[in-house]
Amino acid sequence: MTTLDIDGAQLAYDVEGDGAHAIAFAHGWCSKAAHWDAQAEAFRSSYRIVRWDRRGMGRALSSQPADSPARHADDLAAILDAEGIDKVTVVGHAGGGPSAVTFAVQHSQRVEGLILVDTRLNAAPADGQPNPWGDYIETMCSQLLSDGAPYFDTLYRSFFGHRAPAAVVDDAVANALATSPETAAAELRHMSGDTAALARRVACPVLWVSTQPDDTASVRQLFDDLTVGHVVGSGHFLQLEVPDQLNPMIAAFLADKVVGP
Repeated sequence: MTTLDIDGAQLAYDVEGDGAHAIAFAHGWCSKAAHWDAQAEAFRSSYRIVRWDRRGMGRALSSQPADSPARHADDLAAILDAEGIDKVTVVGHAGGGPSAVTFAVQHSQRVEGLILVDTRLNAAPADGQPNPWGDYIETMCSQLLSDGAPYFDTLYRSFFGHRAPAAVVDDAVANALATSPETAAAELRHMSGDTAALARRVACPVLWVSTQPDDTASVRQLFDDLTVGHVVGSGHFLQLEVPDQLNPMIAAFLADKVVGP
């Protein structure tokens, strides 16, 4: 583990592997870099692998929550600078999706590809129109801040499919519960921004992997160069539950869209 002090936070990250191309993995909401262990093992023989605990989560320390996904994107840029890595394919799971999309737009010259794993792209409602997703996020934040650990525990366990090993689920839940409620709420609110508008500005090839086969119609309208994949028999944590399905999709995308023949 390496640490980097930046803007009131101590980031914790790991760099391993070797290769002409690099992959940076952004974990999800109240998750941690270690949730990408299976992907690091699969790809480190051919790629340089970067995994970091986003500020306030996992091993990372922070005096306050990140104020936006852009903060996380800039944190990744700082890590890449420190390690002398010029370009990456950035991967974002769930709540790490907004950070990955933001990095792909605001640091576009450094991005070779974008992989989004079971995340959501939200379009802002028109003025005066209902905002059901935003309202749902605010309800979750309210319950997190008022009901605390019991609500958080039940919610996080619901993200896993019934085939997920109990030890894996327990570890993920324990890690999530170690996140401050203020950071958990702030990170939830990052998912209610207009990520769809941001996605339209992505210029690199994109791989979209999901457990929900009905989410691709809207996604296809956002990206010019899109590859879509779906997994079966998994809950929300694809990288932990079905790496045998996810990893080949990532490998094929990288070979086809990033590394080339």
